[in-house]
Amino acid sequence: MVDNSRLSGYHDAPVYTIKTVVHVTGITPATLRAWERRYGVLSPGRSEGGYRLYSERDIATLLWLKHQVGAGVAISRAVALLNMHHQAGEEPELSVRLDLPRDQPIGVASKEVRSTGAISEDLLDALLAYRESEAEALLGEAFGLHPVEQVLEQIIAPTLVEIGERWHDGEATIIQEHFATAFLRRRLTVLFDVYGSPPSGPLAITGSAPSEWHDVGILLVSLTLSRHGWRVIHLGQNVPADHLVREISRQRPNLVCLSAATQESAKGLVEVAEAIHKLPEPQPRLALGGWAFNNHLELRLLFPAAYFGATASELVTRLAGH
Repeated sequence: MVDNSRLSGYHDAPVYTIKTVVHVTGITPATLRAWERRYGVLSPGRSEGGYRLYSERDIATLLWLKHQVGAGVAISRAVALLNMHHQAGEEPELSVRLDLPRDQPIGVASKEVRSTGAISEDLLDALLAYRESEAEALLGEAFGLHPVEQVLEQIIAPTLVEIGERWHDGEATIIQEHFATAFLRRRLTVLFDVYGSPPSGPLAITGSAPSEWHDVGILLVSLTLSRHGWRVIHLGQNVPADHLVREISRQRPNLVCLSAATQESAKGLVEVAEAIHKLPEPQPRLALGGWAFNNHLELRLLFPAAYFGATASELVTRLAGH
């Protein structure tokens, strides 16, 4: 359980826009910027479009400061008290408890919340039309209105799948597919770096199959695993089978999760699967996925018990149920 009674109980990933912060805290944009400029209260992140992005912890910090000011403490003194807590290695306790689970959407009135499906459709249109600033704004809106897992599962993943389907069906060019996946890869990489892997927990090695250069899907899976308590070693694109097997032998992970978008790269995983089965107990679980496995039953039958579903949420649900 996350301790939401203290500032440390909130994520520090910068995903919320200033509009969301203003709505939650009641602090005006002018006051917020003045606190940042004069007292160094926060150091917000930036989107690729240059917009300020704030974290849950930023919002909790602002609410703590607002309560101090409301109790008659000057903002300069309130900031000094906050710094004293930090220097002592402490986190101040929130005067008003925020009863929010770690991924609870915080930010706007329900009438302002667009559905994830609507945002996903607009994101797809923007990416196929190379409207990068619009796509960035749409993701900013998504993270401001919906929990991170919901954005990953209901916005980014369907957009990625639809782009892949259109490319395979000849309805989108390879250039459109490259642009869209590069955009989504950058955003997922930022999130993966921000959240990082937990210091303890089961170990997973993730990556793309040998000769496989599509890696956005497995990056999304890696981020989801990390957010569900897995320590993740993400290897990226085109992981050589022989080197991977040697590293599996050394690291002895609990899970090896690999993706393939083409039938050829999927069949190249036979060597990896056979090598894992030859390892002494306890052997890591092998999880395979990606467009090739989702769309070809014969590939799933080639690797019995290794297909965990078409989505990252299906994977983590089945892993949790063993």
